[in-house]
Amino acid sequence: MRRFIENIITMLLLGLIMIISLATIYFCLDVFGIIRVPAEYSIASLFYSKIEVIANGEPILEMPTQDKRQTKKRETKNDNTVENVIATEADPLAELDRLLAEQKEQNSSSLPEAVSDSNKFYYDQLDSYGKMIYEGLYENIDKLRSGTFTVQYDTLFNELLHEENGDKVLENSFQLAINALTFDNPDLFYIDVTKIFLLTEKTTRAFSRTYKVSIGCNEGKNYLSEDFGSETVVNSAISMTEKVKNEVIARCEYAETDEEKIKIVHDLLVDTIEYDMTAGKNIYNVYGALINKRAVCEGYARACKYILDDLDIPCIIACGIGQNSTGATETHAWNYVMLDGVWYALDVTWDDPVLISGIGSVRPESRYKYYLKGSDEFFKDHFEDGNIVGQSGFKYPSLSTSNYYNN
Repeated sequence: MRRFIENIITMLLLGLIMIISLATIYFCLDVFGIIRVPAEYSIASLFYSKIEVIANGEPILEMPTQDKRQTKKRETKNDNTVENVIATEADPLAELDRLLAEQKEQNSSSLPEAVSDSNKFYYDQLDSYGKMIYEGLYENIDKLRSGTFTVQYDTLFNELLHEENGDKVLENSFQLAINALTFDNPDLFYIDVTKIFLLTEKTTRAFSRTYKVSIGCNEGKNYLSEDFGSETVVNSAISMTEKVKNEVIARCEYAETDEEKIKIVHDLLVDTIEYDMTAGKNIYNVYGALINKRAVCEGYARACKYILDDLDIPCIIACGIGQNSTGATETHAWNYVMLDGVWYALDVTWDDPVLISGIGSVRPESRYKYYLKGSDEFFKDHFEDGNIVGQSGFKYPSLSTSNYYNN
């Protein structure tokens, strides 16, 4: 009987030790965040638990365009054309000297001539975090039309956010990714990138922290542009722009070469869009260019890519600084297109001169002054910087040195 009692006690002690050991292991795994435990079953939460949701500190920056940094406007006459020139506060000529000195080196050291997919041109230059952000948004691109859909990344960036300055790295990658998305996909004209936030949920339990990331609107607001306040309006606007695009594509049906198709698109944009000097609505996107028929350089360039993408002609939006014949400068956007495996420059905006009443018509050659140009001629008054947002410095493919019609 005594031995039996001793055995029972031993078994109870062993069982108790096992329970204490398992509880200790469970506690340690929970406290140090080695395993994810729901709050209702978390031992650590009994000691300390806190959840914070943090929006990225500042709204995303947009590409600085001439109408947004202007200090004054003036018009200059050049071959019966008028160029809208914006002078910036910084010393533009000093900046141009620097860009001009670096232009040939940048062009020779930029991306290879054979870009695999111009629809992911900016995506390909993002870091790994930016690519993950871009991919999450792109996979839910149709859901973004609601203006309120939140893209969930869960703990994908948890390890990064535990590193020193990891939050700044992620925010920078986010800003580059969301802008890269809109430059690769100009059909996202209804999104206002300044209203999309990187949301970080930080959960602290005892000695552990866990970060979950999502992207969406902040404080219940939507991230649609002002003129597209609901998904219904967005869908209607998309239908309208697609209708115009399809009409242009239909005109290309009997074109025998890609160059002929580019010329049709170029001429239609020049003929139908009016350069906007009034800071009107949607002047930076395809809706303003194709529906309102008013745009600035970014709107022209986005509309050109929007149509050429559907014609399967490689086209990207480039940005930098333009300098007119008087030496005045402006931040500017244009396109690069590929023909026969070679890249050429195309500036539809500067081929669409603003006329002053009474000076006469524009000579035909002025309409093609910046049409399919090579680097030797185009870079005389265009300077790449690749700054679609902040000082991002995206690189562009090398252009043909000579113009298309010189080949």
